[in-house]
Amino acid sequence: MSLENFEKKLLDSFPLDQWVKRRVCLAVSGGADSVASLCAFARIARQAGASENLFVVTVDHRSRGEESDEDVLFVKDLSARYRLEFFARQIDPVELLKESRRQGSWESAARILRYRLLIETAKQNGARFLVTAHHNDDQLETLLFRIFRGSGLDGLRGIAPRRVIDDSIVIIRPLLGVSREDICNYLTSLNQFFRSDSSNASPLFARNRIRNELIPILEKIFPGKWRKSLLRLAQIANDTEFFIDKLVDDLEQTIKVEQDKQEAYCEALNKLQAVPILNNKVSIDAVEIPRSPIQNVAEEVAIRFFRKVWKEKKWALGKMGSEEWRRLTRTARTGTTTRQFPDSVFISFPNESTIRLERKPKSGREFQRKSPPVAFNTLPDVVRESSDIK
Repeated sequence: MSLENFEKKLLDSFPLDQWVKRRVCLAVSGGADSVASLCAFARIARQAGASENLFVVTVDHRSRGEESDEDVLFVKDLSARYRLEFFARQIDPVELLKESRRQGSWESAARILRYRLLIETAKQNGARFLVTAHHNDDQLETLLFRIFRGSGLDGLRGIAPRRVIDDSIVIIRPLLGVSREDICNYLTSLNQFFRSDSSNASPLFARNRIRNELIPILEKIFPGKWRKSLLRLAQIANDTEFFIDKLVDDLEQTIKVEQDKQEAYCEALNKLQAVPILNNKVSIDAVEIPRSPIQNVAEEVAIRFFRKVWKEKKWALGKMGSEEWRRLTRTARTGTTTRQFPDSVFISFPNESTIRLERKPKSGREFQRKSPPVAFNTLPDVVRESSDIK
């Protein structure tokens, strides 16, 4: 198989035997990064006789008028040139506005809805892998953004090369080992045009200012060295987080054991026609957790567990800062009264041994109490990063 150097780097990260017989969804915006990804995968698949397994999805934010329309048409034409299936999806502006209010950020809301549409389309078309075009420069920009935003070690891991969504689909980022320069050189070698997003030059977005203003300064002060230092920091954070992840897993297992005991006790009481001392009916937007396991672990481990709850319930993570997580953990350990947190999430205590987390309607009306509480042994594998789709 005759391949360009760029394509060999892609296969080093995502070997052909892992995907040649699987359906692969390529997320393509029309920018240089995702166009390079499309071209490389299409050329490799064509030589391997597997082009029918690839398809392309682009998500239109409807934020740049005719420019957005032209981006979609460009990706459609490029997909047709390589004889790949093409799907276009649009973000509902009303839904985007609502999500922006919830998240407190247009960028965060757009990212969430973009992922949702991509994953949904990938699943609908039988994809095992969803490929995004994040590269090494994106990784560095993300690390800088998170450092100055006050991220903990979890955020300093950077962008993950793989992200398990569920048993059916995995997000893959095979270009994290290549630079923006590598991408441009590859496209030049193919004489391949790409689209430029005018919003990337806007100083209104923090990431743009990091890319266009901060990074050139860092390069002047610490030429070359700052990149290696940041990546080394990410590796240290990742190694440390691996240890903390194991502690969180142990906590979840302890919680599962406690929940099983509580459920067995309630069932025994019901068989005796007694009144259960535990409330086994909570709203669909609530969860009940045994208290003692939370009290018996380090604060940081409890915080990571609560973050997983927030992600699983799709509550507004962006509104929970370091102080909010610590206040929540302290309340969960020793509190006795109801407290409110961002996104109308309340913590309360049905009894001394149980914590209830519940998001209530902002109108103040109570949820209907019909559905059973979430069992934490059924929580999906959640992720620890939320970077932009390319």
